[in-house]
Amino acid sequence: MIIAAATFSDNLMYVFGGLALFIFGITLMSDSLKAAAGNRLKSIIEKTTNTPLKGILVGLFLTLLIQSSSGTTALMIGLLRAGLMTLPQSVGIIMGANIGTTVTAFIIGLPIADYGLAFIFVGVIMSFIKKNKINHYGGVLLGLGMLFVGLNTMSSGLKPLAATQTAETMFQTFSQNWFLGTLFGTLFTAIIQSSSAAIGVLEKLYALNAEGIQSITLSGAVPILLGANIGTTITAFLASIGGNVESKRAAVIHVMFNLISAVFFLAILLPYESLIQWFENRFLKPFSMITIAIAHAIQNITMTFILFWFIKPMIKTAKLIVKDKGNNQIPEDMFDEKLIHESPSLALEFVRKALLYTGSIVKDYFAIARAYSFKENSKMVEEAYTLEMMIDTYDQKIHDYLIKIAQAGLDANDSKKLSRDLDTIKDFERIGDHLTNIVQFFHERYGESQLLSGEGSNDLNALYDVLEQMLNDTLESFANIDPIVARRVVENEDVVDELEERFRYRYIERLKNGEVTFIVAANYPDILSNLERIGDHLMNIASSVIEPLYIPQSVLVPKPHEIDKDI
Repeated sequence: MIIAAATFSDNLMYVFGGLALFIFGITLMSDSLKAAAGNRLKSIIEKTTNTPLKGILVGLFLTLLIQSSSGTTALMIGLLRAGLMTLPQSVGIIMGANIGTTVTAFIIGLPIADYGLAFIFVGVIMSFIKKNKINHYGGVLLGLGMLFVGLNTMSSGLKPLAATQTAETMFQTFSQNWFLGTLFGTLFTAIIQSSSAAIGVLEKLYALNAEGIQSITLSGAVPILLGANIGTTITAFLASIGGNVESKRAAVIHVMFNLISAVFFLAILLPYESLIQWFENRFLKPFSMITIAIAHAIQNITMTFILFWFIKPMIKTAKLIVKDKGNNQIPEDMFDEKLIHESPSLALEFVRKALLYTGSIVKDYFAIARAYSFKENSKMVEEAYTLEMMIDTYDQKIHDYLIKIAQAGLDANDSKKLSRDLDTIKDFERIGDHLTNIVQFFHERYGESQLLSGEGSNDLNALYDVLEQMLNDTLESFANIDPIVARRVVENEDVVDELEERFRYRYIERLKNGEVTFIVAANYPDILSNLERIGDHLMNIASSVIEPLYIPQSVLVPKPHEIDKDI
């Protein structure tokens, strides 16, 4: 009895350990491919998705490239949040990603799993090479090898477990009850957040039949496949949390697409299973892993072809589900050039709304940078880079739009407003840069386990408190054109300068007294410097409220430690 229990736990360990290796391998492969491609991924999506058909092709290509439909969808959500694409463009990406992810199932089904250790060996060797490209492709091979080793490890544990009476009963239940099979596929994929891993397990289970072990049948596997497609939408949903209305609508469309797909194929389940069975009998070996891959591909390709003609109704439905909140987001016609010719003054008012929205993003970014300064959280880093991308995007778009307004001709008063707005958007962008620096500095510190001392933490909190008040007052003064509030910002900038200098001195004293250890990641003075520079840019914005033609003092008489910081 004890031996049987030990054997059972060992087999479970093989299954879960192999699954962990598989997920880590496919994540490593995806991350390495994205690193090799660099920022070109975002550029490709932004510039080549102006029609749904192009969006499908781009989504297919990117998912083939990074081997992760979840990664493609999450990237698309980020671009939607940044305003780099529209909702109709994103629908094509979703459809293309669903087709592209089927390739992973074919790779898993290829008879090359026994070479997993060889892939790992070559990948590790390449990873030691300092050249970035070779290093990244080494990560791809390493991830691919771990994927196959994980599959083989899972198989070692699945074989004895699948031969038990409990497993046979469960497989029979799934084969006879499509609802339970679909539900299991949905929940399992949602939990592990990888449809590729779920389908990999399914392929291995199906292939066990060829070894004489009565495992999952085709009638049980197909509903689980459909459920896996539904479960994978959890990634897009999570990525859209905290995002704008458009990103949430894209997540709804992703769920809608896969739900409709599941309902459609469940309605024709028996003839569809017969078609897949015929194809296997005609072209493949019995219980081939490729059979599952083909079933997966047919589902996603068929539904893409059908729903391509219903993109507009899907968008309309998503808009009914996720309604506009009427907040301060940039209106869709914000950058309409016709408005410039009709009324440059009105165009300037739209710019004002855009600047206020950009300011709200800066405020969110400030809160994240502050929280990350005192507690490590990888999700905050991801959110920080998304917000930085949004700020940079609006900086470029608003700047270009203002130049076009200037060329249209303005009266003296509007020219002052335009000059102020140009300075303001640049100051917001620079604040975003300094916040990014701070996040990166703390990322380095956490990597070296360099935590803040008690006094250092208190000093930093005090500086953050003053800057937070300055940021709130700056946004309020700009929104209401209130010079009284703006003057409070200018006064607090002197406080920030004083605190930065005092805290820098106190840090040096702690170093001298051996209270803190100096290492490469001991970048506390740089953190203080970036916070002080944020105060300067907030003062610039507030000063332009007091006097539209204000010239930043940092331009006229830069402080010694500020020279070339923003160039």
